[in-house]
Amino acid sequence: MDVLSDVLAALRLESTVFAHGELARPWGIRTEAHEDFSFHVVASGECLLDVDGTEPRRVGAGDVVIVCRGRGHSLRDARDSRAMPLMEFLQTGGFGARRGDGTGTKLVCGCFELEGLPDDPLLASLPPVMHARALATEIGWLGETIDLLDRESGSDAPGAQTVVNRLCDALFVYVLRSLLKELPPGERSWLHALVDPQLAPALRAIHEKPADPWTVADLASRSGMSRSAFAAHFAQVVGEAPIEYLSRWRLRKAASMLRAGRAGIAEIASNVGYDSEAAFSKAFKRSLGVTPGAFRRAQTAA
Repeated sequence: MDVLSDVLAALRLESTVFAHGELARPWGIRTEAHEDFSFHVVASGECLLDVDGTEPRRVGAGDVVIVCRGRGHSLRDARDSRAMPLMEFLQTGGFGARRGDGTGTKLVCGCFELEGLPDDPLLASLPPVMHARALATEIGWLGETIDLLDRESGSDAPGAQTVVNRLCDALFVYVLRSLLKELPPGERSWLHALVDPQLAPALRAIHEKPADPWTVADLASRSGMSRSAFAAHFAQVVGEAPIEYLSRWRLRKAASMLRAGRAGIAEIASNVGYDSEAAFSKAFKRSLGVTPGAFRRAQTAA
């Protein structure tokens, strides 16, 4: 089981592109903090990215940056250029009113919406900004993908929005892969567990068969470790005990299935390892504060 894909499926990643094109100097855009993840693809040129609470950084051609939710940020061609509020930028014509002559910075800007629970392991592990440098250069065909994203973002052709969404989804995964390569040794996070040779087999087992009656000893054997050594290492890296992680993942998986709205509550309970609907409902309410039925109704209304 691909653990990252499993988690992303539960998060229901959705992409939106709201601006694209080339900007002539001087220019600047300011986005205030909001609930979605912002992303920017630099197709050509370069610019300065300033994310609240972090050091400013240069972003160059082929780079992809994702700014996590709750962080305001600015993009501009130079430090002394005014960063225009995003809504003002769009209301005054956006890229169309500032189109360059081929020497400016070409951007594709958008956002990712992820419907995760507050304690989702992936979301809790992400840094304020993810910067995949020269991604288009490192992965040859990705440069063509960025060009295609740029073209489709401004296209009225049938299915253009679907193409854009799928391309953006792929970019999100590639940025995460780039982040995994740069994790500092010894870091405590769920992301680090994905690439930890001793923990990754246990995580794959949990995500492949969440309904199985896993014990710490079972998971330790998958990782080739003693029970005590595995339990200590898992807790140190992930931040919680193996069985606590299993229990929380079962409920996150159940929440994702409830959002989908197809399976009955009893079926979902069985699929995530509960012997009865009553036991599942009790655990779900204890963790999320509402019953499975109330959670589903709220999601449907939303």
